[in-house]
Amino acid sequence: VLPFENFDPDKESNYFADGVQDDILTDLARIADLKVIGRRSVAQYRDTKQSAREIGQALQVAYLLEGSVRRLGGRITVTAHLIDTRTETEKWAERYDEELSDLFKIQNQISEAIVSKLKAVMTPAEKAAIETPPTEDMQAYEMYLRAKFLMVGVGLRVKEIADKLPLARKLLEDAIARDPKFVSAYCL
Repeated sequence: VLPFENFDPDKESNYFADGVQDDILTDLARIADLKVIGRRSVAQYRDTKQSAREIGQALQVAYLLEGSVRRLGGRITVTAHLIDTRTETEKWAERYDEELSDLFKIQNQISEAIVSKLKAVMTPAEKAAIETPPTEDMQAYEMYLRAKFLMVGVGLRVKEIADKLPLARKLLEDAIARDPKFVSAYCL
């Protein structure tokens, strides 16, 4: 699952596109029948000019998922493309244009479509895990994504990340205040 492109007019909101990519990657990694490469390993392919075949060979994968995210007002548009790395052809592609509150539904639909197209077996427990949203509060989720982006800091030095930790902590505390059952926010 390659980094999703941020087509949001606010270019400072890369955290949101990264969050969508990370959630889809996490959903797919829950499926025992799939091999999914970790987020840090694919981060180097953000804005790359390498072909799908070259990336596939480097990661030793048969398929890549790439996509984009755009938020405008209360709506979100997510596109996703499943690419066969051996032939560089699209096996599946879809565009979702929904209310922002439907983001988790979009992510579930993408994950389930990938599982279906790859003919992977999904157990009922795996399906339930994918379909369970981390929170019902989109503002809490956005705070969580901002904090996660600050804390993970792909490509940042330790000092740069440490400087951002107080803000990340505040965002997580605010997210938990909005949704006390938001387990991912507690864990982060």
